[in-house]
Amino acid sequence: MTAADQPAANASPRQFLRNALSSYANLILGVVLSLVLTRVLLEHLGTSTYGLWIVLLSIVSYLALLDVGVSTAVVQRVARMTAVGDHDGLADVIRTSSIFFSVSGAIAVLVTVVVAPFLGSIVHLGDISAQKAGVTLVLLGVMIAVKFIAAVPSAVLFGVGRNDRQSQINLAGMFVTQIAQVVVVLAGGGLIWLGVVTVVGTVFSFGLTSFLVRRITGFSVATGRFRRQILVDLLTFGGRNTVIAVSGMVSYSLDALIIGIILPVAQVAPYDIALSTANLTRNLTTYGSDLLLPTYAHLESVKDPARQARLFSRTVMATLAISLPILVALAAFGDPILTLWLGKVPPKTYSIMIALGFVTALELPGHQCFVFLTGVGRNQLMMRMAVLGATINLIGSIIATFWLGPIGPAIGSLPAVLVIEFTILPIIVCRYLEMSFATYVK
Repeated sequence: MTAADQPAANASPRQFLRNALSSYANLILGVVLSLVLTRVLLEHLGTSTYGLWIVLLSIVSYLALLDVGVSTAVVQRVARMTAVGDHDGLADVIRTSSIFFSVSGAIAVLVTVVVAPFLGSIVHLGDISAQKAGVTLVLLGVMIAVKFIAAVPSAVLFGVGRNDRQSQINLAGMFVTQIAQVVVVLAGGGLIWLGVVTVVGTVFSFGLTSFLVRRITGFSVATGRFRRQILVDLLTFGGRNTVIAVSGMVSYSLDALIIGIILPVAQVAPYDIALSTANLTRNLTTYGSDLLLPTYAHLESVKDPARQARLFSRTVMATLAISLPILVALAAFGDPILTLWLGKVPPKTYSIMIALGFVTALELPGHQCFVFLTGVGRNQLMMRMAVLGATINLIGSIIATFWLGPIGPAIGSLPAVLVIEFTILPIIVCRYLEMSFATYVK
């Protein structure tokens, strides 16, 4: 690899702009395909089967804990090695993390095989076949296993500042997978075929990503050597991210499962539809700023705190400036938008959408704090705050769901989000940057 080809880990504005534009192109196509897929699934599977599909996806998402934060640690490590030109160390990180994720993937499949026979006692399946639900769960476990293995080349592309290439791969994989899902459902296929198509699409994306990593960096999984100390370092750093990830799952990803356990599974549908609009708002406001994680790591290596402070302040301001108009638009035109999108809108979807949109706007500063603290390798404080917030969030969500129905998780999240993510975490980052909170607010 020549000097001209050397990635700069998003350190140059031109490279960051290219990555951001490709990420947003990925997002836009994803939104369009998701709108089509959601409507098709609702109309042809029915509310109960669609709700079960969402619950199964929610269950296997918890297997992401087997990542133990190593994928984010790899991004941070790759960015810092790229900044100082440590190519041998980069090859060893790829080899070491690949072995780790192969083991994690095998464990993920084993967990779904063990859980599948007991799925009927965990979720209210109604008249849906427990056997079909179990087979689908195992297929989704295989999908998660492939994603684990694919996490290494994805993290390398992100860390060396070539997220534009990763976005192109995601575009191709997403298009192929979701179009195939639509075809399968229209042809009368059920949950099992949805699972099969999802696995095939994930394998397709993995193959493309691995090819690009070798082409851009010159390294493959077999190039470097397994280093025990590298694994220890990745696990140490990633362990903190795992605690943060667990806290995030408790705070947000458990919502669908909480509703599915406390209420009939059909009540998951309005919450998931509303959550898709909140995720759209979050993605629109954070897709670009998330690319700054390797940038913060790069600037930490070259000792440039002034630029870190500017980037952090501007990204918080930009995300809030983008999200608030979206929230106002959803409040004003949410009902006709939902009707145009879905035709028949499940009850309570609009009110849940507004509540989740408000929560999303308040949590954006905390999200930027996570990106910064992870990039600079100082995520201990973020971890402590995440645990506290998750505990408060979980208790509030359960109580609110019992009393208020499917809108409960959104209402129960408000206190922790307002106090911790909107206020306390930005103060912590300001202290690290030796920047007054008043300057940050101004």
